[in-house]
Amino acid sequence: MRFGTHVGIGGKFANTIAEATASGCECIQIFAGNPRAFKIGEYDSAAWKAFAAQRKANDIYPTVIHTSYLVNLATDNKTLRASSEKLVANDLAVAAKAGIEFVNTHLGSYGTLDRAVGMARICDAVARLIKNAPPGPMLLLENSAGAGNNSGGTMEELGEIMKAARSKRVGVCLDTAHAWASGYDISTPAGVTAFLKLVDKHIGLANVCALHLNDTEVELGGKRDRHWHVGKGRIGDKGFKALLRTKSLAHVAGICETPKTPELDKENLVTVRRLAGTKAPKRPKPKP
Repeated sequence: MRFGTHVGIGGKFANTIAEATASGCECIQIFAGNPRAFKIGEYDSAAWKAFAAQRKANDIYPTVIHTSYLVNLATDNKTLRASSEKLVANDLAVAAKAGIEFVNTHLGSYGTLDRAVGMARICDAVARLIKNAPPGPMLLLENSAGAGNNSGGTMEELGEIMKAARSKRVGVCLDTAHAWASGYDISTPAGVTAFLKLVDKHIGLANVCALHLNDTEVELGGKRDRHWHVGKGRIGDKGFKALLRTKSLAHVAGICETPKTPELDKENLVTVRRLAGTKAPKRPKPKP
């Protein structure tokens, strides 16, 4: 398992890889644009090419693009749904051009709709998006914390969407804080085992491509999206240790989305490696 954090892309990636290597990242997650806006900027070929070269030179892989927080594929608002699909489609196109492996997205809320109607819209959108996407990147569906009528809070729902997509290019990103908030007790080895059995049944462990490694202070089943530092919340060291030492998840990218400062990023990566029983990679001095 390779570990990393979400890093910024300020200054057209000028500081992105330096930030990543300074924190001890082996993989990274980024936004390809403003995560709180529908505006899509022009593709800066030179900047993305330089970014790819920096990632290669510093052995940073895989990279995950996280889509905008505004994405809602379940809504009955036609304008919002169309704008959401454009955002995801753009990120898939950027990833394909830039040689980025994964695009991760939230699914959205079906609001006052019947759940089945909202799920049908998500299934249709995901299938269409990946069918029309240029070759290369996988689309990862992230589990929600289950707040309100957000979709994808259960392994059954994620599995339903994957089956409808019928594509090897659709996978899953599991967020530990969201899983806990949705009612999955992953604070003990037994709880992790039970959770992963459900994941394997409905999704398939081989289709889990990334983990968002976030602890939380939210009560079990609290349905609130609140991230905290790894091992310092209710999931705790025992839960993360059991999860990170699961051999059938050795292929995934583990990405921390915990409250950020450079020092805290380093601390969280040290913690996840300690719990996983691995060491930080030895690498040459970061290259420009």
